[in-house]
Amino acid sequence: MTLSEAIERLRMAGVPDAEHDARAIFRHFGGFRGYELVSRSVSSDEPQLTDAIRRREGREPLQYIIGECDFYRERYFVSRDCLIPRSDTEILVDFAVKNLPSGARFIDLCTGSGCVALSVLNNTADTTALAVDISVAALEIAEKNAKRLGLDSRVEIREGDALGEAIGGEVDAVLSNPPYVTDGEYTALEKEIYFEPKGAFVGGSDGGDFYRAITENYKNSLKKGGFIAYEIGAEQAELLSKIAEDNGMSCEIINDLGGRARLAVLKNPL
Repeated sequence: MTLSEAIERLRMAGVPDAEHDARAIFRHFGGFRGYELVSRSVSSDEPQLTDAIRRREGREPLQYIIGECDFYRERYFVSRDCLIPRSDTEILVDFAVKNLPSGARFIDLCTGSGCVALSVLNNTADTTALAVDISVAALEIAEKNAKRLGLDSRVEIREGDALGEAIGGEVDAVLSNPPYVTDGEYTALEKEIYFEPKGAFVGGSDGGDFYRAITENYKNSLKKGGFIAYEIGAEQAELLSKIAEDNGMSCEIINDLGGRARLAVLKNPL
């Protein structure tokens, strides 16, 4: 198969960035370097490469096919057992990195691959974390990532339900990118999404089930000056403000670079 043929197959399948993905597959499975892929006549009969093109043609996410992805300043293992880390979530990590005190202890709920907790740990001094997820299979990926980054001594990875009672004791912060897509929104998402765990996306009829439960259950776990920080959907600022108000907390909404609401920071009154 030539690179040109691979690009055309992906384009015909409706893959959004067919040329980028075909080149990534040729690099990863064919062992080609970037400069070798300037010419589209480059070819390979490597079975894994051919299979990878077939899988991407079926709209399986490139990250699952390769088994890795970049997030924040790190590279992570991923599998179909966990949500693919996305650039939208980096604002949550960045806020924590800039606002956690030295030596802080925090909880990452719905940790999945562990990317939020581990990127925060890797970019802060003397911090420790408890990373929690209901999926044992996802936690196995998180453990692999912790070892890869040399952070396994600073993070406790534990099975737990984010909708359940608070665990982990008193902390400086609770971080979470919980399921927040509504039932109706889920059915309209792009094809690649359906390869990812549905439970990592859907947060109830209004997308707020996890926000409500975590806020109510963890507000009393915060140390003085501590915060709960959530990734949120672009239309959920009002929902989070109401949840904060119902729990006697303040709520700051932070927009992403595109001007869309992306982060909600909740705090108890001082």
